[in-house]
Amino acid sequence: MAMNASRSVTIIVNPTAGRRRSGHATRLARILRRAGVAVQVVHTRDRGHATELARAAVEQGGCSHVVATGGDGTVAEVARGLEGSDVVLAVLPVGTANVLARELDLPFDEGALARSIIAGTSTTVWPGVLHTAQGASLFVQMAGVGFDAYVVHTVSPRLKKAVGRAAYVVSVLRALWGYRYPVLRVEVEGVVHEASSAIISKGALYAGRHVLAPASMQEEKAFSVVLFGSAGPWATLRYGLALLRGTLPRQKDVTVLRASTVAIPAPTGLPVQSDGDAHGYTAIRADINDQPIRIAICPRAG
Repeated sequence: MAMNASRSVTIIVNPTAGRRRSGHATRLARILRRAGVAVQVVHTRDRGHATELARAAVEQGGCSHVVATGGDGTVAEVARGLEGSDVVLAVLPVGTANVLARELDLPFDEGALARSIIAGTSTTVWPGVLHTAQGASLFVQMAGVGFDAYVVHTVSPRLKKAVGRAAYVVSVLRALWGYRYPVLRVEVEGVVHEASSAIISKGALYAGRHVLAPASMQEEKAFSVVLFGSAGPWATLRYGLALLRGTLPRQKDVTVLRASTVAIPAPTGLPVQSDGDAHGYTAIRADINDQPIRIAICPRAG
């Protein structure tokens, strides 16, 4: 079969994540090659390496798509490497929660993803930029400070690899009475609010298909800032139950604000999570990146 000159794909996969993830990448590569697409499969060595591999694919030239094989953390790493380029980000969602894939209704199987790459269909999203003491980095779905960030920082990587999402249940149960619930100072467009936890979200979903905010902001230059007003284990359990029921945004002590700039200057030293991965400590600031990224989506029927 003649090569499809308009499509050249780099698939990034983390070999330490297990055979299942590598198997998905291998099947996608096989389907694309049969369609005449040039494919290279590259493997990460450690955290942050996916960003370097994606950047290298851009700098080599001729690459049309880079595939992030993994969950939201892997997607964010690859997106950082594609920043400022016209290369399309494709997602092979084989992570723990795959929130972005569910948010944008991205294909979950290799055949459908291959068809979207070959068709060249994509959507444009505006990621956030998280500023910490370690510097600035892109996030594609959310960043958080408070209880959820504490859970992310304390979850066992070994248990997460072994049992997936169930590892977070263990971490949540430990955190309910282990977390101290300090009051956050949250500055939203310059207005100061107090909260026990804050999630700065580009999307409407959280931890899979659960509704965090009333609307997605992925295609807008804005965040949904979700502020939790009550503190303590019982309030946290109530929030968790409301999340499962789809009623969290309607809780009387949950405030959802639209903003393009958010800062949490105090208290300092609290855990921060970005796209489900531990990402340093407060103080932080988040704003919208000045350039969008393109993400491969399924072709529309008809």
